[in-house]
Amino acid sequence: MLIIALIVVMAVLRPSTFLSTGNAAVVLLDTAQTGILACGMMVLMISGMFDLSIGGILAFSGIIAGLTVKQLGWPPLPAFLAGCIWGALLGTINGALVTRFKINALIATLATLSIYRGGLQLVSGAGVTNIGNGYTVFGQTQLLGIYSPFWFMAVIVVLFGFLVGRTRYFRQAYYIGGNPRAAKLSGINVDRTVFSFFVIMGLLAGLAGALLASRLNTAVVLAGQGVELKVITAVVLGGASLAGGAGTILGAFLGVLLMALLQNAMIIAGISPFWQLIVVGIVLLISVGLDQFARLHHRT
Repeated sequence: MLIIALIVVMAVLRPSTFLSTGNAAVVLLDTAQTGILACGMMVLMISGMFDLSIGGILAFSGIIAGLTVKQLGWPPLPAFLAGCIWGALLGTINGALVTRFKINALIATLATLSIYRGGLQLVSGAGVTNIGNGYTVFGQTQLLGIYSPFWFMAVIVVLFGFLVGRTRYFRQAYYIGGNPRAAKLSGINVDRTVFSFFVIMGLLAGLAGALLASRLNTAVVLAGQGVELKVITAVVLGGASLAGGAGTILGAFLGVLLMALLQNAMIIAGISPFWQLIVVGIVLLISVGLDQFARLHHRT
């Protein structure tokens, strides 16, 4: 309903700009990065966890992909896969800290965010510019007038929609998030399952980073800065609960789409980027507040 209302308002106020096919393509492309990350974040939040290091993983993975092409001379596909695998390795570290060493996910991923951001600057300095060697094929190819990152995201959303909705392994996330003690007593290996979800989150962040480097033909050290807030806001808007045990991939995508439309509307309206950040923060507060109210009301 919020998506429809926003579209109607902008269609009335700025019809020639907002309803153009070019603007629609821009909005869909804007959902790509956040949508890929939101699928992994939704799985984590259903299981009662979250990952605040995804921006660092995204940027570091893009740097790795760029360096393997420009400095090592790798072909585009192996370099792209290297970025994805690097993301999974960083996700493995997060998973080990949370499940093996029993560090709170908030503290663990805040710490690794700082570590990954510092590490990527040590490795690359100012970043990797003009990657070249055909690497842009993953991010600059168009299909039906829409750049390929959107289609990557669409495949990920469909795949994870099936996995979370239909497969036993991923549906364990609901039991873990709802009551981890009961899930463990029922035979679910909670630590192993949560660990795998962190690895998957890292893999998806690596994919997003490798795609961004391909789209820009540049791996930027500040890539993904602040993306954690956008992703968590979109996922909570899409029905995830901070307490765990709730949410769907479709809901996550709708949350991402709403955030993309909202940002696009603010840009068209000429609203300052600083106010845009304020709006995102307010939306997150309202979403969390409504979630808290719903849970308290449910208890009573």
